[in-house]
Amino acid sequence: MNEKVVFDQLSKDVADQVRVRQTYKYFNGTDRSKGLYDEAIRMGEDVLQEHKEGYNEPQAMVDLVDQAIYNSQKALNGQQTDKHSLKMQLSRAGQFLRSQEFTGLPIKTQQYWEREIAAAHNIEVASNTDQALANKTAIKVATMFDTMEQMRPQLMKEAAQQRAARAKKAMAARKEAEKERQKREAILAKQKALAEKAAKEEKKPKKKSGGHRGFWSFLGFHKKKK
Repeated sequence: MNEKVVFDQLSKDVADQVRVRQTYKYFNGTDRSKGLYDEAIRMGEDVLQEHKEGYNEPQAMVDLVDQAIYNSQKALNGQQTDKHSLKMQLSRAGQFLRSQEFTGLPIKTQQYWEREIAAAHNIEVASNTDQALANKTAIKVATMFDTMEQMRPQLMKEAAQQRAARAKKAMAARKEAEKERQKREAILAKQKALAEKAAKEEKKPKKKSGGHRGFWSFLGFHKKKK
């Protein structure tokens, strides 16, 4: 009678690859160490797939593949990501974003800086940021400063044009608001005059009726004076 082959440990170690790949031991490891781990995981997945299809390897083979996964995981040699350079660049950027120099830039340039620095900050605080990405991001922030310095004359000209346009727009808005105010006041003044006129009409004494004399006059008969 064949012994039952146990796949529990192998299944756990293969499933654990998601967590392992999120550790700096893996993502900062050398290509060789990562390659050995990836190959061991692939072998484990093949064995589990065969088991699923009804073709079981001997227990000794299952244990050997599982041992290969364990050994290759232990051999992952990545070091913790050094984010010092990125932190320094973000500190510099933070001071810049709070300065008058920043608020004097064109609106689109400000929005670009805020968006890119926010993205760089997310990379800095993430636990799965590898060394290559940290270095690349630090260089990008430093390059943003260099580019801005080169484009300073153009940016200052554009910012001045935008300020002038905003001032013109604000003045036009104030003029339009004043016209609307005067229009409302004219309507209110007219309504008030009409109301006062109507009140005076109500206070005027009403003419008395001529009685029968008025009635005969209406019919064309007039009494002759003696």
